[in-house]
Amino acid sequence: MPSPTRYRVDFDYLAALLLPSLLRKPRLLAWLYALLAPVRQLYANFLTYQEASFRELAYNGQTIVLEGALNDGFDPDLRRIRIDNSDVELQPLYFNFRSEQQPEKYLLFAAESPPWTYAHLYSEFATQTDFTVHVPVLLRTAQRTNQLHARIRRFKLATKHYVLLFDL
Repeated sequence: MPSPTRYRVDFDYLAALLLPSLLRKPRLLAWLYALLAPVRQLYANFLTYQEASFRELAYNGQTIVLEGALNDGFDPDLRRIRIDNSDVELQPLYFNFRSEQQPEKYLLFAAESPPWTYAHLYSEFATQTDFTVHVPVLLRTAQRTNQLHARIRRFKLATKHYVLLFDL
């Protein structure tokens, strides 16, 4: 990707222009170009960093974009990492006091007729996931697993819960 116009600098041309015309000899210009080599390397590093930063800023918590970010970082060639959204959402059952003046909820025994109302445990709500990240088992190492978790937590919404599964 070519650098944007505001970052485009030709250091050799700039050095030749800033040097007085009486001193523009090939030997002195070669010496200046050699002195500018570290600056050119810093400039190349800056352009690489700028491109990577713009790519990182383009990522967000959308499923397809998050999947692309994970594949770009961990499986760029085969792109086998995929995300499945969960379509199951538990609805909490609230019990109210009479002073709250809410409609009454009737609970039945299992032997009584349906529809049955199920009061979920808190642990069922705590372990409910919003999406599952499927990663090939070949990418499973302790360091890479930590990196995957960090990358997912960086881009996911704060209220979303996920599970990382290693598939064959």
